[in-house]
Amino acid sequence: MKPLPIFSVLLLLFMVGCAGLQPELAKPTVSISGFKVLPSGGIVPRFEITMRVVNTGRTPLDIDGVVYTVELGGNRILTGVAKDLPVIAAYSEGNVSVSGTPDLFGSLGFFQKMVNDRSDAIDYKVDVAIDVGTFYPTIRTTKRGNFSLSEAMPTQR
Repeated sequence: MKPLPIFSVLLLLFMVGCAGLQPELAKPTVSISGFKVLPSGGIVPRFEITMRVVNTGRTPLDIDGVVYTVELGGNRILTGVAKDLPVIAAYSEGNVSVSGTPDLFGSLGFFQKMVNDRSDAIDYKVDVAIDVGTFYPTIRTTKRGNFSLSEAMPTQR
């Protein structure tokens, strides 16, 4: 067995040392602050979701991209991506808007479940993955909860 060249050993030590220098990124808080239907040229609507991102860390969040999914009643309804997003300053907050198109089969499964269950409560899950650059891991956050369909719909008189 041949000994490793000195250059390889030095390179390995350099890489291990640099990995320890990465600043710790605090996990941001993400909440949904807006949801609206966008004009669409086709029969499938597009939606825009505005998320409020709170940077609880001391380094600015220079967001390269966002990937998100929305599930209702266990069915994936929306998936979307966004890039060219604003920098969220340290200990600050800002809005990030993403748009997406509904998943046809997920939507059909959701509506079928609604008809069969006749339940007023709907479980939701929003998964958000925020890419803040090559040298940092993707920041993932999930928001779960439920809402009442009767409370979400405006009453008609």
